[in-house]
Amino acid sequence: MKIKLFAVLGAVITAVSCTPTKVVVPLNEGQWQIGVTQGRPQINEGYLPVIGAYAAKGVSATQTNYGGIQFSSLLLGAVQLEAGQVATLIPQDGLKPGVSWSFGGQAFMSTRDYAFRFYPETGINAYWQKGPHILNASGNTWVDPTWFLADFGRGQILAPSFSAGYRLRYKWFEAQLEYKILNPTRDIHIPQAYVPSSSGLGGRGFFYGMAINF
Repeated sequence: MKIKLFAVLGAVITAVSCTPTKVVVPLNEGQWQIGVTQGRPQINEGYLPVIGAYAAKGVSATQTNYGGIQFSSLLLGAVQLEAGQVATLIPQDGLKPGVSWSFGGQAFMSTRDYAFRFYPETGINAYWQKGPHILNASGNTWVDPTWFLADFGRGQILAPSFSAGYRLRYKWFEAQLEYKILNPTRDIHIPQAYVPSSSGLGGRGFFYGMAINF
């Protein structure tokens, strides 16, 4: 039974690993950000809603911790929680982009029999900030330590994604827009649906977010 539920959770990761990038430029020390996100990765002729919420805090001038929950996972029978840190590697210098690095993990627990899986993740962001405007290009990957438990040979150790986005961070408000390509290395299968792209691999879609800063 648990092997089957692990397989279901393996399907869940392909559906909701396309969570939007939470923080690209670390917050100011002591600053909080609370936000909601919504994505629309394409599935065949339709779209899968991906809805979540998160909170982040600047723990230093160059490091921000975050935690979040994905509500859409509950529709697929799993509680999904995430946590991690974003840290500045190279500060922006004029037209030379800044670089930040993120690391953390995603935890899933089945609502059916409490089967559990954990996916470490890491990513890198290049960003350009001018006043309240932020442009970014990002790459991220999840690591599946139990990839071999997936049905039909669809398991994979790495689940990469690539994205580009724009953020307006103005005083207490932040708006986020991101286009994300999910798992361009292979076919993706979730319950009763394949997620195609123009080349027949991966998935893609726009993601939106709104947050308040205080």
